[in-house]
Parts: sequence; structure tokens; C-alpha cells
Amino acid sequence: MRRILSAFILLVPILIASQLQAKSPIPVEQVATMELITAELESQLEKVSDLLEDPEEFDENQEDIAQAGGVIACVSQALIEHPERNKSTCAVPALRDAGIELQEAADHQEAKAVLEIAQAAWKGKSTGAHDEMHPWDELVDMYSMMEEMEDRNGGLSRSLRKPRGRLKEKLNASTNAILGLAMLADHNYVEEEEQEKEWDKYSLEYLEAMKKLVKAIGAKDRKQIEIYYKAGNHACDKCHEAFRD
Repeated sequence: MRRILSAFILLVPILIASQLQAKSPIPVEQVATMELITAELESQLEKVSDLLEDPEEFDENQEDIAQAGGVIACVSQALIEHPERNKSTCAVPALRDAGIELQEAADHQEAKAVLEIAQAAWKGKSTGAHDEMHPWDELVDMYSMMEEMEDRNGGLSRSLRKPRGRLKEKLNASTNAILGLAMLADHNYVEEEEQEKEWDKYSLEYLEAMKKLVKAIGAKDRKQIEIYYKAGNHACDKCHEAFRD
């Protein structure tokens, strides 16, 4: 009995450290609202459904499906950690895991099966065990993350020209902010330990710019939109200079 108790005592700090490592590097409620999180998840599920409509087009759409899976995984984890999560009836851990699986789907049949699991989870139904927490640096690969951010940056440039304050406009910024949490947590591109501070600096600058951009878009404040749009791009450019080969 003493051996079991001693082993448990030794295990507790490891379990606590693991949970701390898995948790978002910034409280998610400081990054995105429940409205924006749930709207993005619904949008991505519709997007994947459309991409899988024609089996003959799977090869052409596979990269976009995987990219959407990465967004679903990150935004689902944000919902899991949000203090107002109980306002959603979604089986969120199952939805997050489906997003992760979508990134690895090798053919149309496999992707379609995962989508059905995701759609059921969205309606609150799930089977099997799904952990609450998942490391943020294992939710989406860096390439897919950067591609998604770049795609949304195109949408943000349109808001810069003529802001309308619409939900879709705000989603471009808020979802990029959530993806910024995964970027902040992922040090795989950092070769030297002393470079971690620089990586975190640019990641935080980008994340903060996207957070403020959401508010500026909502207010249809063209001047503020321009300021934070440029700030986000500046952080990206400086990070690419420092870390991209």
C-alpha cells in the first residue's frame, strides 16, 4: 500500500505539469467570445461538408479539408477551455478529435466518416473516450496554420477597404487570434532555447493585433482596422525574417 501511495505522490506533479502544458498559453476568454467560437465551428463544418460533396474532387480538396480540420481542432479546444462552455450543447472533445482526424483522412470515405462524427458531436452526441485537454502545439501543423492565416488575411484586407462590421469579417480576425494560441505554444521551429522569447514576442504581437482588430471591425473604425491590420502583418514579417529558412 505504501508503494502504491508513494508512486501516486510522485505521479501527481507529472499529471499537474501535463495539464498546465496542455492548457492554452493565454486564457481563451481573453481571445475570443463564445459567439465567435461557435459561429466559426458551424462555418467550418459547413465548409467541410461542401468540400466532401463530390467524391471525385477529394484529391483536389484534400488540403483544404485538412486545413479546416486544423481550425476545428483549435477552435474546439478554445471552446473546451472557455468559462462559458456550458452555454454550448456540443460534445466538444469529440468534435476536437474529429478535427484532428480530418487532417489525416486519406480518402473521401474516411473523411466522410469523420465528418459524420463531427456533425454528431456538434449536436451533442459522441461515443468513446475523449480527453478534455489536448496540447495546443499538437492541434494543427504549422503549414496548415500559416495557410489559413494567409487566407483570412485576404478577407481582412477587404475589411480594410470597406468595413461593414459583419460577423464573417470578425471571424477572420478572431479565428486567426485562436490560431495564434497554437502558434504561441508551438516551439518546434525554434532551434535554440534563447530564441523562444523572440518567437513568443512575435506570436503575442500578432495575437494582440488580431484581438484588437475584432473590436475595430465591429466598430467599423477604418483607421483602427488599418493600424491593427498592419501590426499583425508586421509581426508576421518579422517572425518570418527570424525563423523561415
